[in-house]
Amino acid sequence: MLKYEVNLSKRYQNLRQLPGFVLLESTDCLQGRYDIVSACPYDQLVIDDKACGEQIFAELKERIKWSDSTLDLPFQGGAIGYFSYDYACDLANIPLARQLSRFPMVTMGFYDWAIVTDHHCKKVTLFAANTQPDTPLIIEEIVRLWHLPADNSSCSTSTSFVPLIDESDYCDSISKIQDALNEGRCYQVNLTQPFTATFTGESWDFYQRLRHKNPVPYAAYLSYEQGEILSFSPERFITQDNGLVHTSPIKGSIKRHEDPLMDEQLKQQLFHCEKNRAENVMIVDLLRNDLGKIAHTGSVVVEKLWAVESYRDIHHLVSHICAETSCNPVDVFQACFPGGSITGAPKLEAMRVIAEQEKYARGVYCGNIAYFSRHGRLDSSIAIRTLLAEKNQWVLAAGGGIVIDSDAHEEYQECLTKMSAILRGI
Repeated sequence: MLKYEVNLSKRYQNLRQLPGFVLLESTDCLQGRYDIVSACPYDQLVIDDKACGEQIFAELKERIKWSDSTLDLPFQGGAIGYFSYDYACDLANIPLARQLSRFPMVTMGFYDWAIVTDHHCKKVTLFAANTQPDTPLIIEEIVRLWHLPADNSSCSTSTSFVPLIDESDYCDSISKIQDALNEGRCYQVNLTQPFTATFTGESWDFYQRLRHKNPVPYAAYLSYEQGEILSFSPERFITQDNGLVHTSPIKGSIKRHEDPLMDEQLKQQLFHCEKNRAENVMIVDLLRNDLGKIAHTGSVVVEKLWAVESYRDIHHLVSHICAETSCNPVDVFQACFPGGSITGAPKLEAMRVIAEQEKYARGVYCGNIAYFSRHGRLDSSIAIRTLLAEKNQWVLAAGGGIVIDSDAHEEYQECLTKMSAILRGI
């Protein structure tokens, strides 16, 4: 056991220079619970831009050293990394647009140890599976680094973000999507747009600022050779534990107000908005169908429909769906990938419409950050509110669901609203 502190970011900072450093962090400890940090993977599964089909899932299952456990820890060794939205397109034989980064389609590192922080029980556990011969030496180094004083120096700066698509082009794409909806191709299509900026200094400094100003249950900092992924997602994709699977799609958002009375009115406006409710139900039905592929018959249940969840800058309309399964976590993830909230419905045709309208490949954005623990637990987020840092350049994107009665200019403004917390933090 290590000493619990309310803010452990300085401890995590001491480990961030280690190869393959990964941090999955619940900076909102009310809606989240655990932090998981690891480094020095003993193996990696990397898929670049070559078509590879679905064999990656079989390989992932084969490489994880599965083992039953009675320990109450979410991660006990296994795989941590990301699946990009582009990989979903590759699986569906959908051509990719121009790339904005060099990150591979998939990177999963295999880790034999982790520091797990439980913010509800206020405990920090250093866990080692010890399936690798060099794990004891790594643990000695981790303990040494953990107790070092942190370097608080920071001189990082960033330019303003510049849209790569102007508002008129974005609105034109919405019009074309609505034509596709009127033709009966889809019920809803998620349209996104990228922004770029340059920065000096360390991406970790920006992560520290943003984690403080934008607390979420699914924050992440993943460090790779190509650069870093900084994610501040409020959205759960798939969680599986003890035979229960949960997913919590977000559809519907509204900016918060400083005045409490006005803020409450905005919450009620979001909750009662027929358009947001319709969009949300479409994705709930899609995910019920996805879960049905791996669930025990009759076990798929909508636990909560249209719950308003509040974050520092924004209210979201969220639904919660659960199911029972005896399937391996990798099979569960595969059955639901990619998340329906970032495609639209029906999923495959919505992805085809997206490819017709988006000029840039999404990359990691709208994919998933995930871990698969060797004792059978899975947790994953939708990689929204996510920054890519590569050679002192940021890539950030935002979007929303388009339906027949969407107002193009309102949809464009919603993109800016979703980005506001990150823009202010940077």
